[in-house]
Amino acid sequence: MTATARAPLSGNMRGVLWMLVSAVCFTVMAVCIKLLALKDYSESQMLFFRCAAGVILLAPAMIRGGWGVWATSRPWVMARRCIGSAIGVLLAFYAFGNMPLASAQSLSFARSLFVVLLAMLLLGETVGKWRQGALIVGFIGVMVMLRPTEMVFNLPALAILTSALLMAYTVVTVKDLSRDHTTISLVIWMNAATTVLALPLAFLAWRTPTLIDAGLFTLLAVSGVIAQTAFTTGLAAGEASLLAMMDYVRLPLAALAGLIVFHEVLDFWTIVGAAIVIGSTIFITMREAHINKKRAPPPPN
Repeated sequence: MTATARAPLSGNMRGVLWMLVSAVCFTVMAVCIKLLALKDYSESQMLFFRCAAGVILLAPAMIRGGWGVWATSRPWVMARRCIGSAIGVLLAFYAFGNMPLASAQSLSFARSLFVVLLAMLLLGETVGKWRQGALIVGFIGVMVMLRPTEMVFNLPALAILTSALLMAYTVVTVKDLSRDHTTISLVIWMNAATTVLALPLAFLAWRTPTLIDAGLFTLLAVSGVIAQTAFTTGLAAGEASLLAMMDYVRLPLAALAGLIVFHEVLDFWTIVGAAIVIGSTIFITMREAHINKKRAPPPPN
C-alpha cells in the first residue's frame, strides 16, 4: 500500500493536472479581462501588462542564453509570427471583454479547425477525406453559434474568429520555425515582441489604475503566464491527443465563471454550435493520433 501510494504519477496524469491548472488560470485571466473592460481600460494596456510580466519571468533565461536566444535564421518569418500573435491576442482580449465568456471561449476553439486548414494550404500537409469532412462539420458548428440568419453584425464575434485564425497561423508558423529554433527562443521572441508592439498602443490609451485595478492587472498578468507555462508543460508531459482534448475544460469553466461573476447564461444555439465544433476537433485530433501511430516505426525486438 505504501509503495503504491508513493508511486510517481504517469506522464498522462501529470499532463492532465497541468492542463487543469492551465484551464483554471486561463479562466481567471478571462474574468480579469472582462472586469477591466467594464472599467473602460483598453485591451492594449491589458496586453502590455500580460506580456511584460512574461518578459520579466523570462529574464533569467535571457541572461543565461545571452544573445543566442535571439538568433534567428529567418527574421521575416519570425516577425510575421510575432505580429500575427500580438494582433490575435489583442483581438481575443477585446472579444472576452465585450461578449459572454463562454461564447467567446466556444468560438475561440475554431483555432483548431483553422490549424488544419492552414497546414493544408501553407505547409502542404495531406488531409484525408475523413478529416476534411470533420473540418466542414466544425465550420458549420461555428455558423450555428453565429446564427447568420438573424443578420446581426457582431463585432466581438468577428474579433474572436479573426483571433482564432491568426493564432492558428502562429501555431503553423511555430511548427515551421521549431525546425531551427529552440522553444525558449520562440517564447522569448513572442513575449518581447508583443510587449514592444503593445507599448505605443497602451501609452495612447493609458489610464493609471487604482490600487484595486492594479491588483486585477497583476492577477491578469500572472495567471496568463502560469496558464501558458502549464499548457506547454502539460503537452510535453503526456500524449498530445489526450491532452489537447483536455483543453476543452476551459468551456465549462468559462460558462461557470460567466454565470457566477457576470450572471451570463449560455443560449441554446451556442451550446449546440460549441458541441459541433468540439466534436469535430476531437475527431480530427483522434484521427491525427491514429495516423501518426500507424506511421511510427515498429518497436525494436
